[in-house]
Amino acid sequence: MKKFFVLMMLGFIMLNISTPIKAQEEKDYKFAIKTNPLAALGGPFWLIVVPLTGEYKAIFEIAVAKKSSIQVGVGYIGPSVLLNLDDLTGDGGVITGLKTSGLRIQGMYKQYISRDLNAPEGFYIGPHVSYARATIKSKDDEANKVEPVKLNINAIIGYQLITSGGFTLDIYTGMGFVSRKWNISGTDFDETNFKDRASVAIPFGVSFGYAF
Repeated sequence: MKKFFVLMMLGFIMLNISTPIKAQEEKDYKFAIKTNPLAALGGPFWLIVVPLTGEYKAIFEIAVAKKSSIQVGVGYIGPSVLLNLDDLTGDGGVITGLKTSGLRIQGMYKQYISRDLNAPEGFYIGPHVSYARATIKSKDDEANKVEPVKLNINAIIGYQLITSGGFTLDIYTGMGFVSRKWNISGTDFDETNFKDRASVAIPFGVSFGYAF
């Protein structure tokens, strides 16, 4: 009888210890805030392989159902950290300088397909749309400017990892359509370098953040 009582007590203690551990392991995340500091190096506007802009963005994701979420993002478009056009040097060593500013908005619907994981964690698929517009103008004469516009429409597949501490890593790729347009004013910019294009795109994205 003593042994049975001891076993019952041990079982009761183990049950009370394991319950909070299990609850912690199965923490129910509903939100995630993310960014990608690497975007400051270049994007979304490039001249062949030269980054004309950098992006400084924040992304917010909310689970709207057990297996789906909605993600929205806003980014400020400014000079690239890799190549700061604000300090551009002209002919003869004269600092001409450019002012760069703009905005990018994006949205994504995620359908999570991992069997044992719920939104916002695991493998997902879904549509992604982004729109970016910027102004790059001469500091000497602001009538001389380029106004690039970029539209992306993509079908995405990705994976979002969330650790037990809430750290979030989101990686995705896919296929889609991209349209680039350049509105040019003034004479400082050579129009032959800025061609409107529409083409197939293979997007790739990485973001880091925190889920709660």
